[in-house]
Amino acid sequence: MRKISLTLLALLFIACSKPKKISEEEVMKTFNEFFYFLDNDVEKIRDYLTDDYMIFEVSRKWNTDEFIQFVKGFGEFKSKREFKNLVIDTDINSAHISLEHIGEFELETPTPDGKTFLSYEWLESAYLVKKDGKLKFKFYFSEQIND
Repeated sequence: MRKISLTLLALLFIACSKPKKISEEEVMKTFNEFFYFLDNDVEKIRDYLTDDYMIFEVSRKWNTDEFIQFVKGFGEFKSKREFKNLVIDTDINSAHISLEHIGEFELETPTPDGKTFLSYEWLESAYLVKKDGKLKFKFYFSEQIND
């Protein structure tokens, strides 16, 4: 009888335990690491992406390989990024983040006129999912909002 009581108590405990939501800190850690590697070693962003990752950028859909080649096309660059008005929603398996993103870039490849400086402002949204215990980007939307 005691064995049955302990088993029932254990089942009750398991049934009542609530799965833990993904924390905003985990979302921001993944987000910041993704952008660090995007700017410094773009091939490593693969570790932060699902196999079916897709990004919508510069008015077109890109898969992982296409996007990495697009970024490599800029050559070496220095970046300064600012993320504003972040809104993060999470549950136990996924996270969504929306934000305004301001980026300033100094391209290392000189032009006849000197260095090239680029400045952009985007409205962005990303969907991340838990995969093998790690938060990964599944979809990223980025639309430039300045000319």
